[in-house]
Amino acid sequence: MIKIITVLVLLLSQYCYSQISYYSWVNSYIQINSYDGNTNPDAYTAMMSGNGNFNIPSWRLSAKLKQPIKSTDGNYTIPGNKISLHPVASSGQGEPGPVPTIPQIGMPLNVILQEGQEVFLVPNSNAPLYNQPSQPNGYYNLQIKFSLTVMGGAYLGSYPAWMKFYAPVEFTMYDKYNNVIGKMTHNFEIQIGTLSGTPPVDPPQMSLTFAPNAQNALLEFKSMEDYTNGVSVTYNNALMVKSNTNYQIKLKSLQSQFTSSYGNTIPIDAVKLALSSATVNTNVYPISLSATSQLVAKGNATQGNMIYYDVKYSTIHNDEIFINAKSDDYTATLQYEITPQ
Repeated sequence: MIKIITVLVLLLSQYCYSQISYYSWVNSYIQINSYDGNTNPDAYTAMMSGNGNFNIPSWRLSAKLKQPIKSTDGNYTIPGNKISLHPVASSGQGEPGPVPTIPQIGMPLNVILQEGQEVFLVPNSNAPLYNQPSQPNGYYNLQIKFSLTVMGGAYLGSYPAWMKFYAPVEFTMYDKYNNVIGKMTHNFEIQIGTLSGTPPVDPPQMSLTFAPNAQNALLEFKSMEDYTNGVSVTYNNALMVKSNTNYQIKLKSLQSQFTSSYGNTIPIDAVKLALSSATVNTNVYPISLSATSQLVAKGNATQGNMIYYDVKYSTIHNDEIFINAKSDDYTATLQYEITPQ
């Protein structure tokens, strides 16, 4: 199993967009009749709508599994990381059209739920919600459809046939300053039927989680000494890993450069990243950020234990890129991925 999480690098907060609203609906039922699992191709639809002129960049959409996925009798639980969401298509209307596509928005194609933790279906949209209608209060809407997958595996055989489970998922839309535009909770119903086939050997199980205080990383230049010496920030025990097999962690930026709301840019590789861990049998590889996936750590199976990594972001001293950059707030989105070695 491949686990992907995204970490958003944000540098500013505060402003609320009142021109748009968020609404969503679900086709919530999915039945499992095979050890292969199943997919509901039309499970969740998010809609952003509004009237008049607006330009809303860098918006985000998250999903949070609010509590364990319990059976109706309370005796069984489906692990949250067995459920994933996948963008299928976008549609809608606006002027001038068309509304942005999934690749234009820049969305992960596989987002695995984490119990009690937000994961981002849209980590930081590359395409704004944009409407400049020819008529006053002209209408805009963007709909994004998602499928939901219950992963296959031998674990499905541990549940009685025709057992029902409910997964309460809270969806939240934010503006670029982390203000909540809208929030809705939906319950997805999962029913385990009579399973066909032979129970497979479960694939490697891996968990990659970020501490809440490290999900929005911040580098600040406040004085001339910062430009002279460079700046850095370290988040201790920020990255948490559990794996039943040897693993590797890779990192890439979803953008090729840091950008500001005023259109200013900084090359993404101007910022360095290094992981560190006190755990033996781990190797780390410092990098300059890149839009290309790069290896940042390797480790052995954790034997049921949680392994912690410190995460350090930094810049070099006397870097002309920052010295010559315009004073502004720049953002980029990073994506961490864990896979078997």
